[in-house]
Amino acid sequence: MFLVHRDDAGADDGFSLYHYHPSIAAAVIVALVFIGITILHFWQLIQKRCWFMIPLATGGILEVIGYAARAKSGQESPNWTLGPYIIQAIFLLVAPALYAASIYMELGRIIVMVEGESRSLIPLKWLTKMFVIGDVVSFFLQAG
Repeated sequence: MFLVHRDDAGADDGFSLYHYHPSIAAAVIVALVFIGITILHFWQLIQKRCWFMIPLATGGILEVIGYAARAKSGQESPNWTLGPYIIQAIFLLVAPALYAASIYMELGRIIVMVEGESRSLIPLKWLTKMFVIGDVVSFFLQAG
């Protein structure tokens, strides 16, 4: 739906950052959606003083920057420069790890709130640490 196949996809003309023409419209739409959602997250974060959700809002900022770089990269098609490509690749890879960290921190708070420490499979003091270590390992595996 958002991918536009290259006309010369069968031609072997060397290295290409993308094997398709990135959709500028899709990147702009997704960036605008993330701007709205991130503004809402920051408003809720400040209004409710849920400081543990800072990684979630930070992930939203990274998504906006990543999709803006993707839109810029789409404008350069087919003569891409490395700058926008590297920015979108890194920022769109890191943001979900920040979302996951927020979810783990929220899970720990929920377990405490419902007094469910005895039913948790992972001891509460290790919960966030284990998941964050797993996220870091998966990030390096994806980056490699």
